[in-house]
Amino acid sequence: MSKLFQPVILFALTWLFVILLFSLRLSNILQESISTAWEFYALITITFFSGYTFAFFFKKKVSLSTDIIYNVNEYFFKKYDKFLIGLIILSFIEVIYSKGVPLAWLFIGNGKVYTDYGIPSIHGFTNALGLVLALISSYYYKITKKKKYLIITIGFIIWNIILISRQVIVSLMIEIFVINFITSQEKRKVLLKIIFYMLIIVTGFGILGDLRTGGDAFLALASPSDNWPLWLPSGFLWAYIYVTTPINNLLFNFTFSITHYHYLFPNTLALLFPSVIRNIIFNPADYTTGGDLVTEAFNVSSAFVSPYIDMGYMGIIIFTFAIGIISNLVWWVKGIKRFFYRAILIQILVLSIFYNMFVYLPVVFQFVWIAIFFAGFNKKNDPAYE
Repeated sequence: MSKLFQPVILFALTWLFVILLFSLRLSNILQESISTAWEFYALITITFFSGYTFAFFFKKKVSLSTDIIYNVNEYFFKKYDKFLIGLIILSFIEVIYSKGVPLAWLFIGNGKVYTDYGIPSIHGFTNALGLVLALISSYYYKITKKKKYLIITIGFIIWNIILISRQVIVSLMIEIFVINFITSQEKRKVLLKIIFYMLIIVTGFGILGDLRTGGDAFLALASPSDNWPLWLPSGFLWAYIYVTTPINNLLFNFTFSITHYHYLFPNTLALLFPSVIRNIIFNPADYTTGGDLVTEAFNVSSAFVSPYIDMGYMGIIIFTFAIGIISNLVWWVKGIKRFFYRAILIQILVLSIFYNMFVYLPVVFQFVWIAIFFAGFNKKNDPAYE
């Protein structure tokens, strides 16, 4: 039974972890109501469960097959090379259009920032294609052990460092971990490895952060409470603040009543569309706000601030019910796509504590690219089609 509801369990545990951390009050910034946080948690978990369960009524049969290693024939290896060439050409055109890359701009100091890079209305699709090809290459490396695919994955990460695209890198790392976890015969070993690497990353992140902003400056900004264990490396304070301030900002927005409803959900859905289409569907004045912030330095408010701004608590209910349905449809897709769809969905659910990835074009368009890439995959002897 638990296999049927894995996305619900993941969603509930992710938000439970965040709210438990928030409840510890290890920073003086976190002043919003703990009781409201638990009420919000009950609302989203019940609504997500309801939407997810509702979707089962439209399914005739569900295959529980999950641990299948699919063999990919030569056609798909050649197809991958063609897609990769297409991505390289698109990236080259974007570099020319943008007259450089963000990392170079940073060193030159010409005033341009990473958001100036790319061709409007095209860049989101290019990012999604890059994410998909990097994810597929990690899977190809898993089944073939050819270093070519490992190099491509690492190359994509380096390229996004050059583009200063942290969100894309984080999304890819989560997706690769999920693919490796699903296909591994030693899941506990993989999980222990990722915990170990996360501890190293958190510690390193703190060291780099201290070098960039100064340890004392960040302490003043993070304002740790008397309960904070001072013996912990500063990276843990960085991680704690970044994980808990989005829910704090969201709860802060709850203190403001929404009196004007936007029934088209412009704040929630605007980023789902390329800019050229977005301004046709929505009035730009209706999606200019990202919500109010407790502290300007921490400007993320989770996936739920936009639906709240659009329609208050009713907006959160509608949005959460909808993503419950979507999660069910994505989780139980058939065939080899199931691997990749689940990896994408898991990172969306996990990162919902920061941002609404359900409507972020570079993330959600991965589903489309995966469907296009694996169109015509041989269904013969495929357990997920039983």
